[in-house]
Amino acid sequence: MKSTEEVKKNILNTAANLFYKQGYNSTGINQIIEESEIARASLYNHFKSKSDLLHAYLEDASKKWFDELYKYIADTEDPKEKILKMFDFRMERQIVNQFRGCPFIKAGAEIAQNDSLSFEIVDRNKMTFRDFILAILTDMKTDNNNLSKIEIADTLYMLLEGATVTASFQKNGEMMQRAKQIAKKLLY
Repeated sequence: MKSTEEVKKNILNTAANLFYKQGYNSTGINQIIEESEIARASLYNHFKSKSDLLHAYLEDASKKWFDELYKYIADTEDPKEKILKMFDFRMERQIVNQFRGCPFIKAGAEIAQNDSLSFEIVDRNKMTFRDFILAILTDMKTDNNNLSKIEIADTLYMLLEGATVTASFQKNGEMMQRAKQIAKKLLY
């Protein structure tokens, strides 16, 4: 018999997979219950609603995403190379996920306008990423006299996000590579 924590993790993993692959609105509670191989009461013992499950998914996905990012760039000392490696990280994630895009952007496009908590979680993920870029830039010398470090961080953030979105509908990494080349010009 599975522990309560194992059941909760199973439900969350099943929902995460379905929300990401087929979308939040296209995923029903009955499908989550069936694929989790649990009783309906078990789902509602852990999550009060589908929205609560979405919030847990977004929080969990954000934590995992940052853990993977930090691990991916951990062996890189040079701040400029660390930032450029973020483009490789995003590209590798796109390839592994078959160019399905960013889970946070996908969720943000589907959730109801009045689901302020979901938007807050998505925004927190995105702004934490942007702030992480800025923190790396803060410790770095730059020859760019036209842009402040905040403007460079914003530009790099938008390059990464835009290239990720473009890769998801073009189903290739061409724009991610072009964005990385532009980033090099900003940094060197």
